[in-house]
Amino acid sequence: MTIRGPCRYPHRRLRKSPPRSPSGPGEDDWSRRFADALTINPRPIRRNRKPIVFFGVVALAAVVVIAALAFWLLRPSPATQDAGSGPATSANPSPSKDADRLLSLLPPGYPPGSCKATATSKDALAQINCDKNSDQGGPLSATYRLVRDKAALDAELNAIVAGSTRVNCPGNIQSPGPWRRNAAPDTVSGVLYCGVGDNRPTIAWTDEAKLVVSEVQSGDQGPTFDELYAWWSFHS
Repeated sequence: MTIRGPCRYPHRRLRKSPPRSPSGPGEDDWSRRFADALTINPRPIRRNRKPIVFFGVVALAAVVVIAALAFWLLRPSPATQDAGSGPATSANPSPSKDADRLLSLLPPGYPPGSCKATATSKDALAQINCDKNSDQGGPLSATYRLVRDKAALDAELNAIVAGSTRVNCPGNIQSPGPWRRNAAPDTVSGVLYCGVGDNRPTIAWTDEAKLVVSEVQSGDQGPTFDELYAWWSFHS
């Protein structure tokens, strides 16, 4: 039987562990953090105003462009303003298809630029005024009118007759009276009239096929009535 003696290491004693807190290890710090109310301090957001200003300028520019375009499209044209301010019975003297057609029907002998379209009455489609004709016996001035129909043709000639003194044409030819072309002696081409207006020899005639009324005049220095009549006979 073995008898155990006293403890060989009497000086060593068991250390007592420190008392644990009721909350458990490590809970003193973290528990208090999560127990407190969470507070967030957001940073102020700086708004960039540059896009707003840019789009505002673009919108304003678009409004200005649209307004200018509408004004340009809706404004009356100068031709409309001129037509509204002029007399109701006058036509636009600017070149037109009727004026071009009348120019093509004029007798030869007029230098370039000596004939121009002018305003005319409501019964005429176009009117051309010409200066001196360079052919032998040619008139010093002339007026040619393109009309709509036979009634307007007669009305224009009657106005010329009413504004001058009637005389017989050279060769004692009746005035006013029918005239015929040499190529078609059996067909009446129109009416011929000779007279004196403003002390100047005047010859006027109608062309029923072309619907043109022509009036040519001489002057103090010629041509004479006979020369003017010879010119008409060759150019009609």
